[in-house]
Amino acid sequence: MFNFYEVSDSQFGESLPQQIYRHILKKIIGKELNAGDKIVEEEIAKELNTSRAPVREALYLLQVEGIVERLPRRGTIVKPFTQAEIEDYNTLMAELLRVAVMYGQQKWTPEYKEMLKQYAADADTACEQGNVREYEMKAERVLRHVVTVAGNVALSKFYEKASLILNIFVEVKWSEQKIKEFHAPFQRFAASILASEYEQAQTSIYEFLQAGIK
Repeated sequence: MFNFYEVSDSQFGESLPQQIYRHILKKIIGKELNAGDKIVEEEIAKELNTSRAPVREALYLLQVEGIVERLPRRGTIVKPFTQAEIEDYNTLMAELLRVAVMYGQQKWTPEYKEMLKQYAADADTACEQGNVREYEMKAERVLRHVVTVAGNVALSKFYEKASLILNIFVEVKWSEQKIKEFHAPFQRFAASILASEYEQAQTSIYEFLQAGIK
């Protein structure tokens, strides 16, 4: 049984349609649903023990993102979701983080840096444990903190869109070995910000993001 309460605790207060959106998207990235497959509202609602209304809203969100399409007499169909699209999202994320680092250079107070230090330490621990979901949450908290310090509302909104897709890709595709490949340049990224070496931090962004999808 799909546990919405458990998911809500870990997904920063997502609404029910957003949780269903994430659930369906994981199926698409994990190839449980493939390009051309039909998504039936009633079947998803039954699977998740919910009504059709939030499922319909989740499918609308997926349609807006260009992940599914509604076709006359066929219903909602999964569109092709390729590695090239993941790479596009990864490129967008790299630019968003680069801008966040640039905007935040004068805003890193001792308190913010202490928070970053603790978040990075938590990511270190999660990496050692080798739990993909736990590591993804801890690493994402580091990145979210960097974006928050930048203090740009539009930047934060674009970050949320890109991170959703990439985080689900991580949950579906990553292994313990992939965590370790990602974590080495990720550590350098956090360490560079703590040392106020912002140009090096920007360089590290591309290293760890590329390691995450190759």
